[in-house]
Amino acid sequence: MSLGELQVVTRVVAVVPVFDPGDDLVDLVRAIVPQVVSVILVDDGSTAVGTAMMLARCTELGARVVRHEHNRGIAAALNTGVEAASAPDGPGAEAVLTLDQDSAVTPGFVGALLQAWGAALAAKVRVGLVAPERVVGLPDQGRGRGPGGVLVGRDPIQSGTLVPVETVRAVGPFDEALVIDGVDADFALRCLDAGLAVVIAPGLSLGHRLGARHEVRVGRRRLSLTRSAPSRYYYLARNRMVLLRRHGRRHPGWAAGQVVGLGGHLALVLTLVPDRQVKAREVARGIRDAARGVTGPRPAPGAGAPDSRS
Repeated sequence: MSLGELQVVTRVVAVVPVFDPGDDLVDLVRAIVPQVVSVILVDDGSTAVGTAMMLARCTELGARVVRHEHNRGIAAALNTGVEAASAPDGPGAEAVLTLDQDSAVTPGFVGALLQAWGAALAAKVRVGLVAPERVVGLPDQGRGRGPGGVLVGRDPIQSGTLVPVETVRAVGPFDEALVIDGVDADFALRCLDAGLAVVIAPGLSLGHRLGARHEVRVGRRRLSLTRSAPSRYYYLARNRMVLLRRHGRRHPGWAAGQVVGLGGHLALVLTLVPDRQVKAREVARGIRDAARGVTGPRPAPGAGAPDSRS
C-alpha cells in the first residue's frame, strides 16, 4: 500500500519515550490503553530509583516496555518505538501515536485524529501526519486551509501526533543526530518536502506540561519562561542553526519565525534568568558546533567533537 492509496487506519500503536517518569505516565497509559491496540514505552536509560516501580504499574495496565541501556535522546527512542510497533512479530501498527510521558489525553482523542485523517483523504489530501489543533501552553498548531477546507499546519510538536508507518518509510526515521531539540520540526518539514500534508484535527486539545516555570519582570509586566537545564540551550541553539541551514531555503516563512522566536526567547533568558551566564556559554557552544557541522550528543566540556555529522 502506497501513501497515495492509504485508507484510514484501524491499528494505532502509542509510542511513549520515557526518562525518569512521574505519576503523569501512569495516568497517560491508563487513558490511552482503551484507544489503541498497544502501548509501547521506550525507557531511554532512566536512572531514577522509582522508575522500575513506575514502569511496573504501567505494564499492569497493559503497556509494553522496551529499554535503552543508556540515554540516546528523543529521536532514538521514537525510532525504537516505531520499529517495535511495526515489526513482523509486533502489534501490526498501521500508524503510531507519539506521546510525551507528561502529556494527557481525553477519551476519544485517537478517534478525533482518525476523523481528521478521514476528512483529509476524502478531500484527496495526501496525509503525512495528523496532530491536534491545540496543545496546552502553546499557540494553536493550525496554519491555514487546504483542499476541501482541511485544516493544515507546518511543524507541530511530536506529542499527540499520529504518524502513518508508511510516512516513516517514505521520508525516513526521526533524525537521531539532533538528539532532543527540533526532531519534530525536522520530521514535519521532510513530510512537506515529500508532498505530504501536516493535517490538524480541528478543536482537538492535548494536555501537556511544559516543565518548571521561571517568573521574570519586564517593566510592569511579569513573564513566565520555561526553565530548562543549561545543556538544553546547547541543543536549542545548535539544532536551530542546523535546521535553518537544512530547511530554510525551502521554507522561508518557517525560518523567519524560528529566527524571531528563538531570538526573542534567548534575549529574555540570557538577560533575566539567574543562571544566564552558564546558559549563554551553552548557546555559544551550540552555535560554534553548528557552524562546524557537529551533531549528535552534546560533547562534555573540553572533549572532542562526536563523530556524528549533519
